[in-house]
Amino acid sequence: MQSTPTGSAHQSLADRPGHGSLPSPASGLRSHIRETFLLLLVTHFVVDCFSSALATVQPLLSGRFSLSLAEAGILGGLWMFSSAVLQLPFGLLSDRIQSRYFTVISPVVTAAFLSSLGLAPGFATLVGILLVGGMGSAAYHPHNTSQASRLGGRHRGLSTAIFITVGTAGLGFGPLYLTAVIERFGFESMWLSAVPVMILLPVLVWRIPEPVRNSRAGMPAVDWRALRGQGRPLFALYALVVVRSVAQFGFAHFLSLYFVQVRGTSLATASFALAVYFLSTSAGSFVGGAAADVFGRRTVITASSVASVPLLAGFMATDGWVSILALFAGGTILLSTVPVNVVMAQELVPSQAGTVSALMMGFGWGTAGIAFVPAAGWLADRVGLTSVFWGLTVLPLIGVPIALRLPRDGGRR
Repeated sequence: MQSTPTGSAHQSLADRPGHGSLPSPASGLRSHIRETFLLLLVTHFVVDCFSSALATVQPLLSGRFSLSLAEAGILGGLWMFSSAVLQLPFGLLSDRIQSRYFTVISPVVTAAFLSSLGLAPGFATLVGILLVGGMGSAAYHPHNTSQASRLGGRHRGLSTAIFITVGTAGLGFGPLYLTAVIERFGFESMWLSAVPVMILLPVLVWRIPEPVRNSRAGMPAVDWRALRGQGRPLFALYALVVVRSVAQFGFAHFLSLYFVQVRGTSLATASFALAVYFLSTSAGSFVGGAAADVFGRRTVITASSVASVPLLAGFMATDGWVSILALFAGGTILLSTVPVNVVMAQELVPSQAGTVSALMMGFGWGTAGIAFVPAAGWLADRVGLTSVFWGLTVLPLIGVPIALRLPRDGGRR
């Protein structure tokens, strides 16, 4: 996907079919762009809110289906495959056809299926619901991440950081919202949580515009020459995403089980801790995007790999509010590189924005989830969740030598 100048991006919004013409004054144009960006934020919040469903209800599923930690990890791997690995083919598809239905349909599919986990009569049905719901999330992210970046014009880093921040705020809201519905109506009625999204659907159909287009629309999506030309820094960024994601998703997937089974808390307390951890993702995304514009992307990535370790160790070594605050701070630092990796990859290969966004987000996350989350569950059955969490705590240090091999980008002081 070629980088579209700001003026061209705005013009494509004005010319979109089926939605009338934009007002000619610059203020009207800016208003339309703000509305489009706002709708992207709303849909991202919805998708990521329901993406927290599996992590939230893991203790309930483990009790209902008598799951071992290894089997719980397998569920996590399947979720990462459908919601993350499949982002890469959806990214290729979005670079090719560029349809607004990636924005309209995906939130509805994600909410409808993931809110129905409590209706699964057996393990096979549970897996099917999880896979389809994950595909809704996978279809959403590559296309809309590149759209959010394009709509930012000269402030691509900031717009991407805001977009990711709002999505991860949805992750933080999800455990609290879903737990409240479960406690009020029961696990089998968790599907009621999707009703507001169904009400939102007509608004999305009416107001979501055609996406910002470029000259590659309808052409083969993959420019292998452009990707090979930046192969080494792209591979380094991808490796950093995988290392960080092993720690990130290892904590996220097993955190509720850790609080219920190891610390002996209620599901509500475990959901609160999970929400705090997901909210740290939101804070980290915004902090990382802003800091990268000042200090440089390589500096932020390297500092994150080092500074997150003592904070996460503080979470493991303490309890109560001190432990929760350390979890939030450690998660914020660890996850500050999410938008930084994406924007750095997009700047390396601007003609393949959707593809590299999927590589740095979904495919990198999925590799970590499929390969290591089930392995973490298997290991936890043998050495305990506490030992596994300590291993995840020190894991980001592996990223330091990789980050030092990234190209310098200077930053703006």
